[in-house]
Amino acid sequence: MGAGSIGTYFGGWLAAAADVTLIGRAPNVDAITRDGLTVTDLAGRTRTVPPETLTLATEPSAVVGADYVLLTTKTHGLAAATQQIAPYLQHDSVVISLQNGLRNASAIDEALAGAFPSRASRPLVLSGMVPFNVVRTAETHWTQTTSGRPVFKDHPRVDPFVRVAQGGGLRVEVDPDMRAVLFGKLLLNLNNAVNALTGLPLAVELRDRDCRAVLAACQDEALALARRIGISPARMTPLPAAAMPALLRSPTPVFSNLARASLKVAPTARSSMADDLDAGRPTEIDELQGVVVQLGADHGSAAPVCARIVELVREAEASGPDRRRWSGAQLRAAVGL
Repeated sequence: MGAGSIGTYFGGWLAAAADVTLIGRAPNVDAITRDGLTVTDLAGRTRTVPPETLTLATEPSAVVGADYVLLTTKTHGLAAATQQIAPYLQHDSVVISLQNGLRNASAIDEALAGAFPSRASRPLVLSGMVPFNVVRTAETHWTQTTSGRPVFKDHPRVDPFVRVAQGGGLRVEVDPDMRAVLFGKLLLNLNNAVNALTGLPLAVELRDRDCRAVLAACQDEALALARRIGISPARMTPLPAAAMPALLRSPTPVFSNLARASLKVAPTARSSMADDLDAGRPTEIDELQGVVVQLGADHGSAAPVCARIVELVREAEASGPDRRRWSGAQLRAAVGL
């Protein structure tokens, strides 16, 4: 449900081992109906899925009969999408959240309450995490552009889905502590706003030490929050989460050498937030730097750099196509570093 870049990419791989329905916007659905769907992973493996092997739909009623529903909408559309599919879910369906942010599974569960007042009869909601970016490289071709493996909440009822995913060619993992996983991903996702504000390709932005200094400051604030609320962020790179800001602040040759083994970035990679700003869509900033600011205020953990980044993204959203593209040095000065 919400078959944009991530949803379509997952669907393309899952289709080799499962009956897959893609529910998305009409232009995407029409193009795939005509030409099929092609997906490519970071290693260059490519699969083309004929349209007749997929169920393609624009209406939420297409979730009827689904064993698993992957919600891949943007975070700000999550509650509405959940309410749309709720009347068509089975009580034994499993709903998996694949959004950025910390609070999505609970938001889905709350949105299901209207259709399933009894928690005992409500579909099971589980968290998932997608560490990589996907870009649309042609009208019906979606390509993974950064490294990492998806992680799903370790639960007996997710096991059949994991087997199918691996059978379809998706390399996935499970973890019992998704709070730690999601917080670890949040630390990486704090770069989405930095990348979007610069408008640079991800590989270029990460070679800019000023950009990395802004990201490091955001991560420092998020790590301070994690300590306040008792979360030990999962390690998403070979380095512990607490060591990432120091790596980001290191000279570019040092950063590049240390990051090369763990962070693979295609030349076309950029953050989905950059795509949202270019398209005039709302961003997920409330669940990235915004959640650090909000939870920080609740728990007495200051986050001035994250707060300033939220302001700058809001200004960019309001400016539309004429938004400012910041250099790393300008952005660093704008957040007071």
